[in-house]
Amino acid sequence: MEFLLVIFDDIREVRVGGKPKGKTNVVIELEAGLHTVTLGPPFDYSPIDQTIRLRNTAAIDPYRIVFQRLPPAAIPLSPGSDPA
Repeated sequence: MEFLLVIFDDIREVRVGGKPKGKTNVVIELEAGLHTVTLGPPFDYSPIDQTIRLRNTAAIDPYRIVFQRLPPAAIPLSPGSDPA
């Protein structure tokens, strides 16, 4: 098993390969290999996703990635929403 820590300033669902795998700021166990990681909604963070290769990690030394919250003016509008 490999270990991943996804850092975000709020508790959010962590999705790996599009499937829920855990929460932010808590170590997650995954199989070794290539993974695409993103967060659950709302989509107010950057980057949209991160592709990582997990190998040679440990529970006390997980692979760490960080997502940043976007300022309100940088959050894209949902399709069909009225900008006014």
